[in-house]
Amino acid sequence: MLALTGLLTACADPAPRREVIPVRASDFKASEMRQPVVFAQIRFGAGEYTGEERKAMEQELEGALLEELNSRALIAKEVRVSVARGDAERDPGPAVARARELGADHAVLAELRVSRGPQVFCQGTRKRFQANATRWEQTAEVVRASDGSVRLRIVPGSMLPVVDLDADCDNPRESRRLTTGEAVADAVKRILTRLLAQ
Repeated sequence: MLALTGLLTACADPAPRREVIPVRASDFKASEMRQPVVFAQIRFGAGEYTGEERKAMEQELEGALLEELNSRALIAKEVRVSVARGDAERDPGPAVARARELGADHAVLAELRVSRGPQVFCQGTRKRFQANATRWEQTAEVVRASDGSVRLRIVPGSMLPVVDLDADCDNPRESRRLTTGEAVADAVKRILTRLLAQ
């Protein structure tokens, strides 16, 4: 009877929450990713964005991904970019199904979270200042196509965000505003460097 109760309790346990999935599987090596599919999305947060800006960011993200993947000789079976709808958590199922359909070894799900508003720069210095800026935060998952297991996760807050203001702490008036293309390219470079690190 006790064994049966234990078995029923184990079956009733919920699946592990995404936040408790290990950040990196102990046996995962970046070299396993030879021909992945890459699904990237932009999630717009605080701030106002014109329709043109939203479209431009989507195009910049796709271009930056293709360029960075090529520079690293990583041949993706497919690269897709979209805009996140609402606040729902992303379901990796469709990306894994597409990876299997195309014969890819992994699905990479990347996300850029965009927000816009006042940011504080040069903290800890006498020239500390505040300015409006656009901020990109990166998250990602690498999921194995064969069994859908998460091999690597970049969780929110674990990477330095990219901000579109290159602050000059000696002379704040000399601070340089990055173009959207420069900022998105920097965010993509950082995330792929992290994903492909051994």
